Amino acid sequence: MRVLKLSLICTFVMLAAIGWHNQRARASSSGPPASHTGAPSEPTCAISGCHGFTTNDGPGTLTLTGLPELGYALNEQYDVTVTLTQAQRALYGFEMTAIDANGRAAGQWDNLEPRRIDLVNNRVGANTRVYAGHTQAGTAPNGPNQSSWVLRWKAPATNIGRVTFYVVGNAANGNGATSGDFIYTINRSIPFFVAAPQAVATVSAASFAQGALAGETIAALFAQGGLSLVTVAATTTPLPTVLSGVTVRVKDAANVERDARLFFVSPQQINFLTPQGTSNGTATITVLRDNNPVGAGTLNIETVAPGLFAANANGQGVAAAVVLRVKPDGTQSIEPIARFNAAANRNEALPLDFGPESDRLFLILFGTGFRLRSALGNVNCTIGGTNAAVDFAGAQGDLAGLDQANIQLPRSLAGRNATLDLILRADGKAANTVQMAVK
Repeated sequence: MRVLKLSLICTFVMLAAIGWHNQRARASSSGPPASHTGAPSEPTCAISGCHGFTTNDGPGTLTLTGLPELGYALNEQYDVTVTLTQAQRALYGFEMTAIDANGRAAGQWDNLEPRRIDLVNNRVGANTRVYAGHTQAGTAPNGPNQSSWVLRWKAPATNIGRVTFYVVGNAANGNGATSGDFIYTINRSIPFFVAAPQAVATVSAASFAQGALAGETIAALFAQGGLSLVTVAATTTPLPTVLSGVTVRVKDAANVERDARLFFVSPQQINFLTPQGTSNGTATITVLRDNNPVGAGTLNIETVAPGLFAANANGQGVAAAVVLRVKPDGTQSIEPIARFNAAANRNEALPLDFGPESDRLFLILFGTGFRLRSALGNVNCTIGGTNAAVDFAGAQGDLAGLDQANIQLPRSLAGRNATLDLILRADGKAANTVQMAVK
């Protein structure tokens, strides 16, 4: 362990005694000599001429906390704390390393306390190891009869098997001599953890109704939490297939796997685009975070599965739509069919005034899941039970997965002074019911 009494004698004695590790990253009078954690092929500081007590022979305790109980997940980060406690000590120090079964450095360290902790590399035999140890400032107690040091350990990106953390601590009396200090050692091993991914449910992001989805549909996936560590929305086109380390992988009925394009990710919800070309039938969905499976579920894929967006983003109530008014001279204008009620904190239907008989009115609906309809003639719409002609039903063109339907508004709806249900069907399959109001 480091010369807590700032004596240089110990350093020279150690180097003479262990000439097999002569490739130290750096010499330092303010930190422990590297490779003294008690790991395989390493001594501790409880050697002759340095700190002569037998290890773990004192009344103090050395602990390592923060490691995952069940094992590490790939690329996950863990804040670990080394705590050395013993009464009537003037100075405290530590050194720690993490290695795999072959003695090689495992994972990566992030120094959260650079004033109190130093990181160095050193070779032990053929292997390079990374050591975290105290600085001179880090020897001062930061608690009653103790000192603690906090680091962040990032697990490996691949399964390297069991990882063992070796820690040595020095509870020093600070008398300037090479005796009277207590050396403690511990080690903790953690395996690679393969967690069963949580169940996820996937619905149309327009209707939020359970059931089949079509290819190229805007979908919403839900879970209890942990899908993502942060909430991030895509800012590029084409949409990315990875956001903040999160991937949604769809394996279709033909066993073809595709990574879905992502609109946004959050701990409990992910909006994604069902991949183009996904075969009909049962598909499996796997959510990966930093290549770790954190969610899994199934999804039924059909050619057409229409859903309509609602103004309140809940699949019901007033439609997410606008009215296109065309005057006899060809002049066009856009009118809303919803207005926001601040008191109720929601959008409400805004009654449509049909205006002069000479005006032609078209309702522009937005949805998803009906672009692959077999023919325009197989798309129909009723508003308040009245048939309304469908002039267009297909991809909107500007936003991935967004579909559009242009509906001629029958003049017979004028004067009904009511909120009316709107039902759109494509290839015989009904979308969620939404509403519009007319005067």
